[in-house]
Amino acid sequence: MKMRMKISHLLMVCFLVVAANAMAQDGFECFSVMAGQNITTDGSVLLAHNEDDYGDVYFDIYLVPAKYYGKNHCKYFWLEMPGMHFSDSYMNEYGVVIASDACASREDKPSLTNGGITWELRNTMASQAHTAREAVEIAARLIDEKGYNSSGRTYCIADPNEAWMLSVVYGKHYVAKRIPNDAIAIIPNYYTITDVDLNDVENVIASPDLISYAEERGWYDQAQDGDFNFRKSYGNDDNLNHPVNVMRMWCALNKLSGQTYAVEDEFPWIIHPKKRISVENLMDLLGTHQQGEAMKEKEEAEGSWHPHYEGSNSICAGHTRYGFVAQLQSGYPVDFGCVMWLAPYRPCTQTFIPLFCGMLSAPENMQSRDLKDARRLHFESLAMNDLPSSHAYLSFKAYSDMVETNYSTLIPQISKEIEAQTMENLRGYQAKLLDWTAAYKEKPKELRKQITEFSHTAFSLSLGRVRSFLSKQAPQQSESFIQSPSLQETEVK
Repeated sequence: MKMRMKISHLLMVCFLVVAANAMAQDGFECFSVMAGQNITTDGSVLLAHNEDDYGDVYFDIYLVPAKYYGKNHCKYFWLEMPGMHFSDSYMNEYGVVIASDACASREDKPSLTNGGITWELRNTMASQAHTAREAVEIAARLIDEKGYNSSGRTYCIADPNEAWMLSVVYGKHYVAKRIPNDAIAIIPNYYTITDVDLNDVENVIASPDLISYAEERGWYDQAQDGDFNFRKSYGNDDNLNHPVNVMRMWCALNKLSGQTYAVEDEFPWIIHPKKRISVENLMDLLGTHQQGEAMKEKEEAEGSWHPHYEGSNSICAGHTRYGFVAQLQSGYPVDFGCVMWLAPYRPCTQTFIPLFCGMLSAPENMQSRDLKDARRLHFESLAMNDLPSSHAYLSFKAYSDMVETNYSTLIPQISKEIEAQTMENLRGYQAKLLDWTAAYKEKPKELRKQITEFSHTAFSLSLGRVRSFLSKQAPQQSESFIQSPSLQETEVK
């Protein structure tokens, strides 16, 4: 990797971030964090993710039944980004959660069979894997067979027992490493995996020729470079050094590690924090902007500001479409021990709403089509004006956009409301865990109805607060946001 820019130069470049938003999407989309069960406050495996995408895009939530694909498949939640190849996230009935981050590689001679594989890779993992490791093994077989038809990507895969980082290169090369139970891994939009021990079969799954191929292409020379470093060998230098990526990584490292990193430091692929982290810690991280003194000066000068297009270290950004923290607990039945806390637009302005593995239906009004058409027409997105007027995304987006018009004035008030509603959801869930566990042993079907109702109620309360705000701020606009029956009312077995 090239020597990182001097901090003064880097900060100067940061002023160009607004213009950089028009650059290639693969440079800086999405952000993820994974934490092992020994470093979290409740012993859960945590996976936090912000889905960042440019353009006028939206997302749907579907609950895909196991029978949809035939025998030996899993039921799963599908957070679909219509029209997008690499933006969907998943949580299946075994508590396997999958998200991803674009990571450009230096590969320019990919080996592909019949055009390779793209979107179907994550869908296959979600529909077939019983564990995070099995998901990695499924992906490895598909990449070996077909090759990956994109510059590069890192998949974050977790279950109630462990988390894995799978970095895929354009073509037929990849490496996956298990996150140690006492560690945290942070992924902006570049490869973060460094050392690779191909003999460590318990914790590493990789292309057999990962190192030899890098030597063949001139990307790695043991005599000159020393130990093999995947990030340096396979990563795209521009991607690795882009200030948007560097600054987000720097921001997260300093917030989570308990240490102080300099911008020009060589960042580690994992950290061992001094303190355990919680679900709330990661929710806060997903909504952070780190605007600092520069934003305060801007506020004083202009009277109003919003942070989403103003700095390169903003984790919650102008193009963040949703965020979630997956809380995966092994000590409870997976139906409710595994929950995805979802912020249905920018996390700084949204309540985190629970989605449980064992739910019988997806939240109402979060589907633009029925499931069959969503699958068939995935790569054909609807124009925002063509979405059903009842689609909750329109309300969540309008709410965040409205707040942004007067952010400095409105955010202090709504932050308290958001935090209060999120904490009510978290505490309500925590209070019910023991009762739910006892009830589950006797009547699991009845319990699944209870957790479905819990989630739907939390979703309705959040949506109601958003629509109430809109009705007060822009009454004429709020009239279009009407309730209607869900497109997915039937129970999914």
